This record gives sequence, C-alpha cells and structure tokens, in this order.
Amino acid sequence: MAHENQVKEYGRQNVPRPGNPSYNEAWALIESARRIAGVVQYGDFTDAGDRRKMRDAMRLNLRIWTIIQAEQTAGDNQLPEPIRQNILTLCKFIDKHSVDAMVEPTAEKAAVLININRNIAAGLLGSAEDEIDNLEPPESSTSEESASTATDASDSPSTEPVKINI
Repeated sequence: MAHENQVKEYGRQNVPRPGNPSYNEAWALIESARRIAGVVQYGDFTDAGDRRKMRDAMRLNLRIWTIIQAEQTAGDNQLPEPIRQNILTLCKFIDKHSVDAMVEPTAEKAAVLININRNIAAGLLGSAEDEIDNLEPPESSTSEESASTATDASDSPSTEPVKINI
C-alpha cells in the first residue's frame, strides 16, 4: 500500500502544470517513451502481463500522437504548411508502426518509437527554451565545418545494438 501511495505522489509531482503547451507535449512524449522503454528493459514479450503493459504503453503513445495529429488539422494552426505536412506524415508512420508493434512487439520496433518521441520532445523543449533565451545569439559555425560533419556522419552506417536508457 505504501508503494502505491509513493507512485501516486510521484505522478502528482511530475505532471507538468498548464501554461506551456510545448513543455506539456514534450512531457507526454517522454512519459510515453519511458513507459515503452520500461517494458522493453524489464519485461518479457513472451509473458502475457508484459505484452499487456506494452500494448497499454503503445495505446498511450497512439493517443498522444492522435492529439498531435488533430492539432495539425485544426484551422487555427500557425505552422507553415510544409512543416504541418511533415508532422502529419510522421503521425501516419507512428500510427502504422505502433499498431505493428502492438501486434508483434520487439525491442527494435519499440526503440524506433522511443527514439522518435525523445527527439521530438527534445525539439519541443528546445523551442520552449528558445522563446526564453532568444536574446542570446546562436553560436556561429562555418558552412565547411557543418558540411564535413554531416558527411562524416552519413558515411558510416550504424551497426550498434539497440540501446534503451530509461
């Protein structure tokens, strides 16, 4: 019973407060990624209970992305059309991939969704920080440095195993 109270208290303390939509969306994406990663790291996909937990985590992820998708189709959305289209395309991928991962869960399928959620959340948190820190000039880098870094990263394919940090 004490453990359940601690879990409820943790949830109350870590839910974001209203007022910053970007932060709230980022929190939701991170929370979904955390739940999926928890099942991957500590669960067993052959166990019915763990499969149920994964299904529940995937459903939460689908709900979050459905909200994001609905925001993009609303008439008062202020994002440029190409960005809205990219987000909608990503939402479509998330929908299909989540359903596939619910039907046949694997660590690799889960890792794709975890990484997408974390990267989008990082961008949302960065945009929230940018609104506050917009007075600081960005660090300058030459286009040659950027081009050589991008070339180096794309030349070597990644062969590392899937790593999931909670």
